[in-house]
Amino acid sequence: MPTTTSKSKAGTVRVRLDDPEIRAILRAFSKMDKQANKDLRDLSKTISQDLVSEFRNAARGTRWYPEQASFVAQSARVARDRTPSVTLGGAKRYSTSDNRRIAAGSLLFLSEFGSPESRQRDRFRNQAQRRNNSRGGLQGPPRSPREGRGNRGWWLFPRLKRLQPSILRRWIEGANKVADTWGKP
Repeated sequence: MPTTTSKSKAGTVRVRLDDPEIRAILRAFSKMDKQANKDLRDLSKTISQDLVSEFRNAARGTRWYPEQASFVAQSARVARDRTPSVTLGGAKRYSTSDNRRIAAGSLLFLSEFGSPESRQRDRFRNQAQRRNNSRGGLQGPPRSPREGRGNRGWWLFPRLKRLQPSILRRWIEGANKVADTWGKP
């Protein structure tokens, strides 16, 4: 069964559909009219925008540091691709209470997975705070519960896991409608 995947690179997470069956559908679309591919991109953009609003709602509703999670969710960008694709994190800056500026990508994994309480303030201190041996640093949620080979997460990945079947169903139904419209000579 096709699944959604997420890849992490330098403080970003990209969520998209990726499976051999999905790639086979996309190969079939590559042989169709350009308008069919445009319609498929429009469908995927709509699904991605709905996914972004779901992520923002999940961030606002999280139990741990909802302002921090909301900032990370505001960094979500929709890619105009033939499959639904959303990127979170990146270089967008956030002002902390002590007037430091930190990138959304730096907060992404802290906000989603947390860290052990004994290491939180030390791990997220800047160099000046380390030199002065001041406490400083970012505060984040405690480590999320283990699940599978990693951690479950607090707001992003649990919501994505819950939405995965509906994302896939909506995209396949929409792709079938586009194919029916443009596949006939």
